[in-house]
Amino acid sequence: GEKAYMSRECSQALEFHELEECNCFPKGKIIAQWAHCSLARAVLAVTLIIFVFGLVSGRIGPPSWNWIKITVLLVSSAALFIVSTVPEHFLEKHLWEHVAKVHVPRIFFWTFGAIVLMRLLVDHLHLADWLQQNQLVVLVVAAVVGIIPESGPHLLFVTLFSKQAIPFSILLASSIVQDGHGMLPLLAESRRDFVKIKAINLAVGLLAGLLGYLSGW
Repeated sequence: GEKAYMSRECSQALEFHELEECNCFPKGKIIAQWAHCSLARAVLAVTLIIFVFGLVSGRIGPPSWNWIKITVLLVSSAALFIVSTVPEHFLEKHLWEHVAKVHVPRIFFWTFGAIVLMRLLVDHLHLADWLQQNQLVVLVVAAVVGIIPESGPHLLFVTLFSKQAIPFSILLASSIVQDGHGMLPLLAESRRDFVKIKAINLAVGLLAGLLGYLSGW
């Protein structure tokens, strides 16, 4: 019954950390934190300020104020507020060590690689017509690439879709199969369950993409 189920021990090899209490906006300490500003806070704040200024001045992003530019400005402003107010432990442990030093470089290189590859395929090798004529092949490739437990390769299909080189159905299939690195804990815990879930995602992604392709989108 439920009592027997709750009493069973959970055997796992993943490392869990104790829940940390974080006073994210310490009242009365924000000015003191800036008086003894750390290198991490200074670098993050200056970078975000330059980025926000570039957006407002039109040097970065779309020239006109569309929903993309407004969204990026709101997110960047929120990030600047967080960097300016959170305590040192949260900033250095999570924002600096995890986000800035691990994820930002990875996202940059994946995005840069996707743009370079797109330029190579579409502009220099003139494969836009081939991509349009072999959409089913690209659909299968996009879905299979989604099996990789990393969101970076997905940027290639996002970039191709933004350039109208592939239809929405292919992007949809890639998005359904792709889980990002959120699947890595399951892969470390149970390869069998990882394969099962990815197989379901792959089947659903291919089905949705095929239906979209047959519907003309």
